[in-house]
Parts: sequence; structure tokens; C-alpha cells
Amino acid sequence: MKYVMLAYGTQADWDQGVDYQREHPEEEFGPAQAFAQELIESGEFVYAGGLADPSHTQTVELREGVPVVTDGPYLEAKEFLVSFGIVDVAGHDRAVEIAALMSQAFGRVELRPLDDDGGAAG
Repeated sequence: MKYVMLAYGTQADWDQGVDYQREHPEEEFGPAQAFAQELIESGEFVYAGGLADPSHTQTVELREGVPVVTDGPYLEAKEFLVSFGIVDVAGHDRAVEIAALMSQAFGRVELRPLDDDGGAAG
């Protein structure tokens, strides 16, 4: 089963991650490098990606058929999406284990089964 894991953080978390990657440019996955390498070796890793600085965020929605673009994340939000990963695992329990490991590096992690696998968490 494939799952997407969405990691959220605050501006302080973001700033800390930028500093970490500046100090450790050899680590493609930043603080989760060792953890990501284990998933690659086990064959469970599908994809991971960090998002650009949230100041580059735009929200697009249709209003009366016209696209309206709003710059930046919502100011009232304390947390925002900072990265995501996709794993392909034997079952839900393993996905939860991986999300727990990921949360050690990224804080709160949202775990969702991908719909192409039927969307069932079993």
C-alpha cells in the first residue's frame, strides 16, 4: 500500500531546517537522511520532497469563473506544509511506524493512504 506523509512545521522549524541544510549540504534529506536511507534500502521509499520557502506560496481559486491568486500562506496559520514523502509498505501498521520515525525529524506528520491503492487503511 502506498501512503503519503505530510510534514508540517512553524516558521521557527523552517528557519532551523534551512540552517541545518546550510551546515550539512551533503545530506539530501536533511535531518531525516539516515531514516530516508533506511527506507531506500528496504525498498519502501517512493519519493520525498521539501517545499520552497512558504513566502513563495500562492493560493488559486475560481470565483465566478475567474481565477483569483492570493500570495503567501494564510497569516493566521501557525503551521504550514513543509515537506512530503510517499512510501510503499506492506500495511497500515508499517506506515504508522514510518510516520512516527518521520515525526522525530519533522514534528507533526499527517498520514494518508493514496487512493490508487483503494484508499483503505487496513
